[in-house]
Amino acid sequence: MRGRWIVAILLAMVGLLPAQNKGSIRGVVTDKETGEPLIGVNILVKGTRYGATTDADGFYIVPEIEPGEYTLEATYIGYKVVQHTGIRVKAGQSVTVNFQLTPSPLALGQEIEVIGERPLLDIDETSTVRSLRSDDIRNRIVNDVTDLVSQQVGVVQQDNEIHIRGARTYENQYLLDGISVQDPLSGTGFGLNISANAVEEVEVITGGFKAEYGQATSGIISVRTKSGGDHYEGYAEYKSDHMGIFKGKSFSFNTDQYEFSLGGPEPILGKLLPSLGLKLPGKFYFFTDIYAFISDDYTRATASHLVSSISPRLSLFGHQIFNERTFAPRQNNNWSLIFKLTWKIDPTHKLAYSYNRSLAINQNTRSLQTTLEFVEPRPGFPYEWSKTLDNFNTYTHDNEQISLIWTHTLNKSTFYELRASRYFAQLRSDWQGKMWWEYIQPVDVPRLPVQYFIPRNDSSKVRVIPGDGFFDYGNANFWHDHYVEWYTLKGDITSRYKNIHTFKAGFESSFKEMQLIDIADPAVEGGFGSSQDIYRVHPAEGAFYVQDDIRFEGAIINLGVRLDYWAPGDLVDNLVKDPKSFLSPQIRQTYLDQTFNVFGRRVKARLMPRLGVSHPVSNNMMLYFNYGHFSKWPKPQFVYAKLGPVSAKSAFQRIGNPTLEPETSVKYELGLRRQFTTNDVLTVTAFYKDIFDYIQTASIPNFIVVGEDQVTRSPRLGNALTYVNLDYARVRGIEVEYKTRIGHYFNGSMSGSYSIATTKASSSDIGLLVAQGRLDEQPIKETFARWDRPWQFQMNLAYNVPANAHPRLLGLRLFGGWSLSARLFAQAGRRYTPAHFSRIRPEDGRPIYLVDNDPANQFTKVAKSWKWVDVNFRKHFQVGGLQSTFSVEIRNLFNNKNPQIINPVTGDAYHYGDPVPSDWNDPLFPDVFFPISQPFPLNPARYLAPRNIRFGISWRF
Repeated sequence: MRGRWIVAILLAMVGLLPAQNKGSIRGVVTDKETGEPLIGVNILVKGTRYGATTDADGFYIVPEIEPGEYTLEATYIGYKVVQHTGIRVKAGQSVTVNFQLTPSPLALGQEIEVIGERPLLDIDETSTVRSLRSDDIRNRIVNDVTDLVSQQVGVVQQDNEIHIRGARTYENQYLLDGISVQDPLSGTGFGLNISANAVEEVEVITGGFKAEYGQATSGIISVRTKSGGDHYEGYAEYKSDHMGIFKGKSFSFNTDQYEFSLGGPEPILGKLLPSLGLKLPGKFYFFTDIYAFISDDYTRATASHLVSSISPRLSLFGHQIFNERTFAPRQNNNWSLIFKLTWKIDPTHKLAYSYNRSLAINQNTRSLQTTLEFVEPRPGFPYEWSKTLDNFNTYTHDNEQISLIWTHTLNKSTFYELRASRYFAQLRSDWQGKMWWEYIQPVDVPRLPVQYFIPRNDSSKVRVIPGDGFFDYGNANFWHDHYVEWYTLKGDITSRYKNIHTFKAGFESSFKEMQLIDIADPAVEGGFGSSQDIYRVHPAEGAFYVQDDIRFEGAIINLGVRLDYWAPGDLVDNLVKDPKSFLSPQIRQTYLDQTFNVFGRRVKARLMPRLGVSHPVSNNMMLYFNYGHFSKWPKPQFVYAKLGPVSAKSAFQRIGNPTLEPETSVKYELGLRRQFTTNDVLTVTAFYKDIFDYIQTASIPNFIVVGEDQVTRSPRLGNALTYVNLDYARVRGIEVEYKTRIGHYFNGSMSGSYSIATTKASSSDIGLLVAQGRLDEQPIKETFARWDRPWQFQMNLAYNVPANAHPRLLGLRLFGGWSLSARLFAQAGRRYTPAHFSRIRPEDGRPIYLVDNDPANQFTKVAKSWKWVDVNFRKHFQVGGLQSTFSVEIRNLFNNKNPQIINPVTGDAYHYGDPVPSDWNDPLFPDVFFPISQPFPLNPARYLAPRNIRFGISWRF
């Protein structure tokens, strides 16, 4: 039976411990301020079914505990939660652990005090959560949040996409301080991106997330930014790979990285407001972070300059401080800014204001993944324009979020939070800030001296090569602009009851304005391109949820239910109401049947149950299981494409479908957590996921116009397709992760996964590919997903030596104040569809290889695997009150060549002389007919980045 072997592996771990004589834990719990004993304090041995309650003298005893190392937790309403870690119990002995609890006006669980080493994970958790705090992040070799997420087990990054457990990239939810910051029109899955140094904690939830999380069928990425504290803390850093003698070296990509952050008590309001007669209670704290990353990347091709038409502008006294080139000095430019102001009015009231902004300017075509034309997923380097990048489009993605978060503790067991946010995202893809009517048709111009080719099978013939496949003149074949303005109000309340129940309920309501202008072939005569799509829509969505964490003796159960709702907006509602619209009566009636009326809007809703259980099968060994339904509303492109009043007929155009249902997944997860000691934890997780109503394209002969006396086909539609809920996918796999700390200096983790993701269509445009003849027929059976990577393995190692320590290695006394971290990574290569030999072309003797167009054979092969090693060495120096650090960061230490553009004949990147498919331009048999189909397959982006060495200096206080 399916999965039986996985369950057997998990349950086999139960027998790892032999029977032993038992010990006990006893102690006294007192008030830290008064010294008085506390009665009724709940004592829990984490990861077991054991616990106790203090008596009138504050005394407790937990008897009959098997030998081992445990974490002890004390909880009492009105006090901070306290955890004692690393408690060792020996056979036949009693261990004394006393607690001193600190009074707190906050609700139980809002504050946790840890005595000893911080636990490597929460062994009682009912879902798969991987958390990284700022101390952990400091040891990682990362730039931003995307890098942090991509390093988690079960996460695959390729083509500027993040896939979690075999799902499509847009199925994730990205939260910044609890609020979504995804750009739904870009198609990349991420929106606002910030520096890793500005992150206090990032959680990646890959399975079994609770009812409080929604609009994700794959994973939750939750980022909590830093806040200011009672003391000033600052940080400044500069990194570069081209300093001094290293400029122009092979490992230099002309990269510079700058960062500055500062936080602490707010110095202005405390003095300014009283001088104005305003005396506000409490204290103000601030935190700010400014980050810049600029690089020419490893492809070595650069434009003379990039022009961003929507980047910030600033003039002062008639002089431009910021212009359209200021934020784009290199090929790849990423900027972020965070400012947070926190007002702690009193211990039970807090108000936090945040301003977050990120700006990305580049020529990476993967910055935008929702366009009129189908684009084969591949690296975003525009190889065909690499000789004239000044003529190619510049992508500018500007993201801005403003939020207010109010936290109020009602009593010692209940608190609530309210969040209000405005998120604005704009993405513009244009040439030098020009409008689409200013574009020029791209041309590959033959150049002198004339190049010749002599066929191998007939040396008497000489053929002239009319071009090289690179564009020499004109501009790109698209122009794009979109923006999203998104207002959100979100609230939740949490309450604990008798240390058994933790209730949480909440709501979310959001309103959006989204506008899209997409023009294909803008240089085509007529001034409006060969095809275009323009619309502005006003959808609304939201949710209600309730959940309960129930802690019994020997079991933890999480129950929850979530209701998501969505109103597509007036554009769709008006089309359905209009009997003369090009929507058919069947479409209009289906829409009305699927929706209900709320305040004049048509609304859809979906109810989803969630369940999670964690149960100790042995001391420090927890078996957990979760099950749930998860859904995500369709991408805007799938619903609104070509429905606006301005859209042009084109071949094989794709038209939005207002009757689409949300894509839905049903997920099961079974796992085992084994805590050998406080410093050694093993987790094994098996998961299975069914995904229903995946969206793909299909022909739409039933889209018609209904007149008063006749029924006719709409002239707008041409050879039209639409989006339908037709596809199905499955993902199943197993993940293993081991974390350890050894001594005072070393910590590390090792993880591996094996999974299979299958689907009937790896692209929503599968119907389009069939209509264009690129596939033989609509697939009816599952095959491997394009992004499926069957196996993955990684190790993260860190060795940190404080300044006052001098460890010994092989008898040698080492100096103090340094750290060394490394990441070893390997995973299966990309999937590809193989090409097979067909014949020899008689004209020139070229062997013809044809890519298999049978849908059943799509992505059946796995290319050469990826592997690399990253290392980072840091040496700390104390100069006055500053800690100065010199660092050397080496990415891809051994300069491995990892292929990402796959030659389907060989299963590797192209090497000169390799046979290639018939639709590739083979250097051994070059195209001799104008226009040339494409350049020779020597794209430098066919490999991932080679070795890169960055030197850095930083200061911290």
